[in-house]
Amino acid sequence: MKKRILLVANWKTVVKTEEDALNLFNSIKNVLVRNSTTEMIVCPPSIYLNQIGKEVISDHYNLGAQDAYPDDIGNRTGEVTMSMIKDAGAKYVILGNSERSHLEDRHDIAYKVTAALENEIQPIICVGEKQRDKDWKKELIAQVRESFYRVSKKNPENIVIVYEPEWAIYSDKKNPATSVQYNEAMEVIKKELHKLFKTLKAVESIKFLYGGSLDDKNIEDYLKNTNVDGFMVGRVAHDPRILMTMFRLISEGLDLRAKALKELENE
Repeated sequence: MKKRILLVANWKTVVKTEEDALNLFNSIKNVLVRNSTTEMIVCPPSIYLNQIGKEVISDHYNLGAQDAYPDDIGNRTGEVTMSMIKDAGAKYVILGNSERSHLEDRHDIAYKVTAALENEIQPIICVGEKQRDKDWKKELIAQVRESFYRVSKKNPENIVIVYEPEWAIYSDKKNPATSVQYNEAMEVIKKELHKLFKTLKAVESIKFLYGGSLDDKNIEDYLKNTNVDGFMVGRVAHDPRILMTMFRLISEGLDLRAKALKELENE
């Protein structure tokens, strides 16, 4: 059986009404029920979590939140907590997205990671350097270390990490990282995780994704040249036509991976 690819669709605040959210979800859902190679995680604004959660009836797609507050104790006006998003049906939560970097630091994210795991919600943790300069590896290592310092060394299997370099998102040209750059970043991230969790088995249980100006035009580079476990999209997350093309390319890419692996085993 082929490994299913995760596709996290961060709707941000682009979807403005409940009707639009439901229409978009149903458009995607109708495609996914015929697709066995992709698990889609739809992440609408928190105000629509309950409505979308009622529509999730298949393991082809799941519900995620764009963020959540870690603490259920006390009065927190305006916050949406981990237990609230769980009650709405969320199985995942995005943490550390670059668009929230002015609101929180890695210390805050570390608390959210452990709160998500305690509530049996899978954290989708975004890490990525601001620039590909001489210090990019140090910055990436620090982000990983600071995001995970509170995580139990015994249960990393429910964690998802997205390599989301800020320079790939906020530059004028919005150029995604290449597969070579992704593989370089993975080497840094996995090495640091190995130090933190002590065993290679723990690192292998984590899912690793790419996010940053990704679309149907550049996803093939990753499918051909990396062992990526999935992707996070934002700019095209609300375009069913582009998502349909990406689903097809993922299916074709997994077929090619399986064929290459079989040929290698027969050598």
